[in-house]
Amino acid sequence: MKNFTILSLFLFCLTSLFSREMGEFVKDVKIKPLEFQVPEIKSLQTDSGVEIYSLGNSEFPIVYADLYIYHGKKHLGKRPVEIGKLLEDSWELSGTKSYPNEKFLQDLEYYGATFSVSIDYEKTIISWSYLRNEESKVLPILKSFFLESSLDESIVATVRGKIAEEIKRRNDSPTGLGSRKAKEALFLGTILGTSMSLDSLSKITTNELLEFQSEILSEPKRRLLLTGDFDLSVWKDFFPKLIPKSNSRPEEVVESRLLSKNVENFKKEIRLVEKDVNQSFVSMFGVLPKHDHPDFYAIQILNYIIGAGGFNSYYMREIRNNRGLAYSAGSNTEFQENYGVLQFYAMTKTESVPEVLNLMKELIQTQLISNLKEDELIRAKNAIQNQFVFQFEDARRTLASEVRRKDHNMPVGYLLDFRKNIEAVSLDDLKRVGKTYFKSDSLIVTIVGPKSLESNLKGQVKIMNPED
Repeated sequence: MKNFTILSLFLFCLTSLFSREMGEFVKDVKIKPLEFQVPEIKSLQTDSGVEIYSLGNSEFPIVYADLYIYHGKKHLGKRPVEIGKLLEDSWELSGTKSYPNEKFLQDLEYYGATFSVSIDYEKTIISWSYLRNEESKVLPILKSFFLESSLDESIVATVRGKIAEEIKRRNDSPTGLGSRKAKEALFLGTILGTSMSLDSLSKITTNELLEFQSEILSEPKRRLLLTGDFDLSVWKDFFPKLIPKSNSRPEEVVESRLLSKNVENFKKEIRLVEKDVNQSFVSMFGVLPKHDHPDFYAIQILNYIIGAGGFNSYYMREIRNNRGLAYSAGSNTEFQENYGVLQFYAMTKTESVPEVLNLMKELIQTQLISNLKEDELIRAKNAIQNQFVFQFEDARRTLASEVRRKDHNMPVGYLLDFRKNIEAVSLDDLKRVGKTYFKSDSLIVTIVGPKSLESNLKGQVKIMNPED
């Protein structure tokens, strides 16, 4: 009864919450801005068309390389989405004509080298590392991958079976299930919003895989990220020169306005994914502007205060610590070239779901954001500015950040000016972005839990099966 009274007071008299300071255990912690210098990144354009970004470190005799090939799942067209995962897991295991099947990876491992292939939505990333003194032995093996890659049908069949088992088990985790179903709604009508299916997986042919593999290898837009103890001259002529194809496949473009349209279609209902669990997952997904939007910095700070700041955030303090309603609670943002995504989440006991959902919505309402205080803003700024230094904790991450800036058309000097732009954010900026993006009535609500929750949830509830 006592807990019910506290919650009632919270819901109907929120001014008491707005006037509260951060938790006693963190409010006196003083976080000072950290001073550091952004390392200088070198870049050059090779005759083969590959852009090389390098950041040397000769402390250890190891070369690290990440090749970004700008051909990924968004170039699938009408091909099944499962083809990306199937090719990714089969490719390196199939080896090359000169180093077939396991011999490719075995020979690399013999010389202490590593190798991996990852096909994401935007691009394909091929990564490798090796000991500098073994370079003359490793390079011919690596070069064969780009000149004579192959696909072994027996390996493809084995990988197909493993992926099928992953699909069958993907609903085991309430968190993974809830996030997947939420993205299916948010990205409806796109490759990003299409989940893999057993039927489509079984129909993919070797010719389709070879076609996609060939497209990736013939993509002329490539960027090589080099770190460690490398010799730059080795890489200037390493890759063959590629000529752009006039009949290249059109790529899918996902923009914020498309996602906003999907939100409009789903925001009036609570999507309950039926699953008998003791710990339910609650998720709210919304749309943000693209990465280079002026509101980017204010959104980062408000997100930190509301849910991304760990124990410093309202979600952790009010939902988990003060009320004991959730095992975890928070928020996160994702910014891409043409859109952004905002997610609020909580993992809670099934019987607490209605209460937690109401609280998640209350904690992002305009009145709370309008009553944020200057010390909360300063604390968030200092924390974000200090966390920013980890962008440069290793050279590979530093180069990845620089290339991401270029991919997303961020202004020149973005990394250098990041902390300055964070510092310029005001309380008025937080109020403005809060009213624009942090709106509980403009979010897709997805819950993973038993069907019995339906009677306790206020509003229109749509019952779904995990594979609907």
